[in-house]
Amino acid sequence: IDNSVDEALAGHCNEITVTAFKDGSLSVEDNGRGMPVDIHPIEKVSGVELILTRLHAGGKFSDQNYAFSGGLHGVGVSVVNALSKELECRVRRGGKEFSIGFRNGNLSSKLKEVGTVGKNNTGTTVHFWPDGKFFDTDKFLLSDLRHTLKAKAVLCPGLRMRFVNEATGEKDEWFYTGALSEYLIETLGNVDRSPKDPLAGKTGSAAETIEWALAWAPDLPQAISESYVNLIPTAGGGTHVNGLRAGVCAAIREFTEFRNLLPRGVKLTPEDIWSGVSFVLSLKMKDPQFAGQTKERLGSREAAAMVEGYVHDATAMWLNQHPEAGEGIAMQAIANAQERIKAALK
Repeated sequence: IDNSVDEALAGHCNEITVTAFKDGSLSVEDNGRGMPVDIHPIEKVSGVELILTRLHAGGKFSDQNYAFSGGLHGVGVSVVNALSKELECRVRRGGKEFSIGFRNGNLSSKLKEVGTVGKNNTGTTVHFWPDGKFFDTDKFLLSDLRHTLKAKAVLCPGLRMRFVNEATGEKDEWFYTGALSEYLIETLGNVDRSPKDPLAGKTGSAAETIEWALAWAPDLPQAISESYVNLIPTAGGGTHVNGLRAGVCAAIREFTEFRNLLPRGVKLTPEDIWSGVSFVLSLKMKDPQFAGQTKERLGSREAAAMVEGYVHDATAMWLNQHPEAGEGIAMQAIANAQERIKAALK
């Protein structure tokens, strides 16, 4: 899926279809450029075979490099192949359709041309059967998969993401063109939130882009905390989330001091301000460094300062433009602080 999303991020793909089959297999089809089928000059095998069998092979194709890559472990689809009983790959490229097959990670059917297609009909389909001996279960968690597909559609505006469940006949489609604030509003539903239109912003350059949306919804039983780096979920947060929190908290602290809202003896902690916040954060950057064994947390130090600086300025501007709403948020933080102080005295 991440390989296909990379094509979308680079502007070469706008449709991805994921199908869960009755036999436990899964296919991912995109309308990107199609994996390269030419013989690699150094490795002496076709590009598609190289990508599917060698670790870190993607970087061997200079024209295939992406400004922002969604790859997580740097090993890509070759590991999917290695952990599958069987994998079939079809490539549509240059007016031709090609097929290649693998069993237990090893080539079982050489790359061959199997038909012709229209010149503009390009893309890749990977169909694989996971090998149960490598996993606690060889069944896909379809609810998690659906959430991931929806999130990637949200984070990549203009990408049409489809999911088909062959066993139930269920079909889903996600397509977003708007900002993250729309997604946050949709996810929060009818829960009371402040502000009604979430605090949000987006900025970008050739090196990185930051997009975020947040709102205070203290009545929500479980706060929404969704963060992504190059469309990869970072369930453990990381430096980008630290930057978001620090930027918002600093701006609100400055706002309360400037407007003399703080009672004597009360100091706001980040927890006082951040309590009840639901947020979505998307960072796209080159060469992100992930921390932890499962790579669920961003460790890139530069991300914290980058996100904090931008979010602080955007939040400060919003507070000054919406002083009434800003005071409401500040007073809630002050109430949280007073409760904390009261509890500590007991």
